[in-house]
Amino acid sequence: MTPARKTFLWLAAVIVAVLAGAVLALVRTFPHSPPALPPELVPPSWTEYRTSAGHVQHVGKGTIVCTDCHTQTSGGFQKPDVAVCTHCHTKESGQTHHGGSKKTDCLVCHTFIPGQVVPTCIGCHAEAQALVAAVTTHRTIDCQSCHQTHETPAVTSKPCAECHTEKSLSHANHEKSQDCLDCHKPHAPAMAARDTCSSCHATPRGPKPAGHDSCLTCHKPHDFTATGARTCQGCHGAKPTLLASLVTEGPMPHAQCTGCHTPHAPGAAANSCRQCHSEVHVDHRGKDECIACHVPHGTDTTTKASACTSCHEHIGATDRDTHAKGLVCTNCHVPHSFPTPASKMTLCTGCHASEISLVAQNRGHADCGSCHGRSAHRPSPAPACSTCHTKEAATATAGHQKCATCHEPHAGTLLPQATTCKSCHQNKSQVLHANLPAGCETCHRAHGPEGIAAAPSCVSCHQPKSLPALHTAPAHAKCTQCHTAHNPPSSDRATCTSSCHVDRQNHQPQAAVCTGCHVFRR
Repeated sequence: MTPARKTFLWLAAVIVAVLAGAVLALVRTFPHSPPALPPELVPPSWTEYRTSAGHVQHVGKGTIVCTDCHTQTSGGFQKPDVAVCTHCHTKESGQTHHGGSKKTDCLVCHTFIPGQVVPTCIGCHAEAQALVAAVTTHRTIDCQSCHQTHETPAVTSKPCAECHTEKSLSHANHEKSQDCLDCHKPHAPAMAARDTCSSCHATPRGPKPAGHDSCLTCHKPHDFTATGARTCQGCHGAKPTLLASLVTEGPMPHAQCTGCHTPHAPGAAANSCRQCHSEVHVDHRGKDECIACHVPHGTDTTTKASACTSCHEHIGATDRDTHAKGLVCTNCHVPHSFPTPASKMTLCTGCHASEISLVAQNRGHADCGSCHGRSAHRPSPAPACSTCHTKEAATATAGHQKCATCHEPHAGTLLPQATTCKSCHQNKSQVLHANLPAGCETCHRAHGPEGIAAAPSCVSCHQPKSLPALHTAPAHAKCTQCHTAHNPPSSDRATCTSSCHVDRQNHQPQAAVCTGCHVFRR
């Protein structure tokens, strides 16, 4: 080989080495360089995927190759599972972000897809996420100023006072206070704090009177002290109070609002009366409310108790317009002791003792109101018995429609004169069937639904085969041709010859009766 050729080859080698070094340096520094793999193994899609945020962060630095995360097959690179992230990010994988009810994997926040916008916190948290409310307040503040996704603790809030100059004067001066966070939630509107008072101030419980449902009605949120509350007169003004000029001493003077009303439960003042009047026990429709009759803030503060008809106007225009007219309410009702509905019968006893004794014998009549109406103050005339006893009224025989003819109205028992049918049906007391063992009830009933609805046929007792003599003749099979239920049989000559035996009218004209020869008895 000639010296000139050797020189040429040496220069070519140097040039190649320089170019190779330059290319290698470019690959290592340029963030969109292809992976450090042989060109034939790099998939064509790399040129598209290399622009994604995840690939720029990982492969673009030249420290990670494709096969560190991807498995290569004959079909190209396979999409890796999120578990591959733990190979390098052990700490972060142990402190993952929670999304909804399940843990959020790495690829939810870190994107490796080309053209996909890098997710932001507010992108998800602008809407409620399971139990986590939507972020409204502070949504424009950098989330990482308080939240560290892969750190412990995950939330390190900034002092509120750095932005908010309002400061509580004394409200947060208590053990375990979180300062502003006692009332305010970082992402909730400031006005939502007005509903958080009960989280610390659990009493009193239950609904509050109108105008007292919000603590801020009386208390200022950032100057919350007991002595700083508004006075009652600030909203309600001065009110006339029952006997205020007389009850000026004791634990509950009437002239002071707080004598009867407690600031956090003003509606419970009705129960404060018993603190002074413990000897009075009221039973008024099952309630113990003094103010039902003793109006605390009425126009006439000298009237100790209201008239009964001021509430019960449906009873009468005055307290003397009740029941039998002229009776006052206290004739039946004792003040402070009104019987419950279960004991109303005791009210009637004073005047109606005999009737109450009678109805005790009849379960259906035990309730006076069932016949005399539900208003003892306006009793109704007793209705017809058929109002309740419809079956008896519908089945009563002629002459038995007036129930009181036989029954005592209150007890419902039979009157002495009605114990037997003969008291009314005297003309039938000596008839053929009067002395039957069961009496008249053998064939009759006064009314239903029990007893015999209609008189049975004769053959129900008198079987044709057992009857003697001419009774067995076929022409005599119909009993009513000769017999009636309450009279002896009609066997005179006129009966026999005028209806059946017309051809025998001149037969033995001197015979007064046919039965002299034609025997019907044994």
